[in-house]
Amino acid sequence: MTELIIRTERTDGHAVVTVGGDLDYDSHGRLDDAVGAALDDPPAGLVVDLAAVTYCDSCGLRVLLGAHRRATEAGATFLLRGAQGQPARALKLTGLDEVFG
Repeated sequence: MTELIIRTERTDGHAVVTVGGDLDYDSHGRLDDAVGAALDDPPAGLVVDLAAVTYCDSCGLRVLLGAHRRATEAGATFLLRGAQGQPARALKLTGLDEVFG
């Protein structure tokens, strides 16, 4: 298991949440908290970058779907980028790759 690392920054009116490591049952709450904090002062857009995520289970997928919903409710655009390997396969198998565009 690889520890989850999360970094949030604001750039050009967007909140960018960069995630690395394993996004799973043990760590998904940390990403949910980071998304909530990023949306406290609603940005124009929320970007979640999964380029460094090595594993994502159903709890992680649920957080990503919730982030999409919360961003939309806050009037922000949502962009999921960088998923590769197992996380990209999980998104494709569940059809969430189509939801996130």
